[in-house]
Amino acid sequence: MMNPASATSPVKRYAITLTALSLAALAVTLYQWVELAALRSGGSAPLCTISATLNCAGVWNSALSESVHRYTGIPVAGWGVAWSVVALILSGLLWQRARQTQPAADIIQALRLITGAGALIALLLLGYSAAIKVFCPTCIVFYALVWGSAWLAFFKLKPDGTRWAQPALLTGGVLAVTLAALIYPGLRTPVKDLATAALSTVTQETGAPAPSAPVTQGPPLEQFLASLPPGVQEAVSFSLDMYRKSKPVPGMPDPKRVSFGPALAPVHLVEWTDIRCPHCKNMEQALEEIRRITQPGSWTQESRHYPLDTQCNRYALRDGGGISCLAARVQICLRGTPELARVRGAMFAQQDSLSIERVWQISAGGDTARRKSLETCVNSPETGRILQEDIESANKHDFTGTPLVVINGRKGTAAPAFIYGMILAQGRDNDPAFAVLPPPPPQ
Repeated sequence: MMNPASATSPVKRYAITLTALSLAALAVTLYQWVELAALRSGGSAPLCTISATLNCAGVWNSALSESVHRYTGIPVAGWGVAWSVVALILSGLLWQRARQTQPAADIIQALRLITGAGALIALLLLGYSAAIKVFCPTCIVFYALVWGSAWLAFFKLKPDGTRWAQPALLTGGVLAVTLAALIYPGLRTPVKDLATAALSTVTQETGAPAPSAPVTQGPPLEQFLASLPPGVQEAVSFSLDMYRKSKPVPGMPDPKRVSFGPALAPVHLVEWTDIRCPHCKNMEQALEEIRRITQPGSWTQESRHYPLDTQCNRYALRDGGGISCLAARVQICLRGTPELARVRGAMFAQQDSLSIERVWQISAGGDTARRKSLETCVNSPETGRILQEDIESANKHDFTGTPLVVINGRKGTAAPAFIYGMILAQGRDNDPAFAVLPPPPPQ
């Protein structure tokens, strides 16, 4: 039997350590939940989106994560918050018992239940990440905190007895209360990233009428905006507010860089992308749909490049192995040719497995002469100059991440509903139809 006099000090130390681990886990999961809500409301990718493999957004938007959120009403990050709160409460109770030299076997067993279950689920989630070949850095930090807590509960704390009924009731009761408190914010968090989803995805998820087939009376722009779900309307309102506040940077379309539409269309959209950026891939898919449903001549798309790779971009934060740099140079060399759309689309489609050699295979195939010609262009000073011009021009628009979207010289967002709305408005940000939107959130 545990001697209270001799065991108080170690148990208190372990309780304090468990409390610290639980607080750290709570901070990590709250950060994840806030970033998830922002991401699915049209915000930029979180800081923990480092590459195609180390990509928090990729894990958070995975099929498993969406299913957990859809069927439980709470996102995976919310379940992490719940685990952290329960572990924190139990750790606090253990510290109190140890301070008062009272028996704590039930609390220790309850801690073993919550940390053991957490450790097992963390292992399964890590296995899922390995299966889809995408890992979330902050999730791995959380898993480490859970495993550390489980190690303390099972190998350092020694309960007196093996009774489980009361600890199970205690753990279940605290968990139930915590989940009840989290269900409201869970339901308020978008299940899908509808703000940056293609318009057809918004239609499928919400039952809203397709943009090409409005069912209400009124101007097309007003019909479209009124049909959007509240979260997407808020994203459009935010985008429009940012657009109105952005400092205009004068510039005419470059005919050699125009990939769609006439150079003098009323809406001139310039996009800066990185071929390995998941959000850029999503935007390209959304723009392809918008190209199909808009009137001919209503807008121009001009494609530019911002490789997030220090090998060609001194403003980048990491070395990407030159893959994004090569992909950007290849696209510059193919500008104005029918091949550009095919090569660009194939590289986006295969972005998770892109390598230097794979970029060459996509762009030149097995044609040795074609590859040699492309290599000459890729390595030319002129191509390097054009790429640097793209990078510097992006920075004039307060660049914060890819994709960067500029419409008629002003920075907007990559939200497809905002882009489509601006096309319907013929570039007029003061169109009366925008009055149907809710007020923008504070920036």
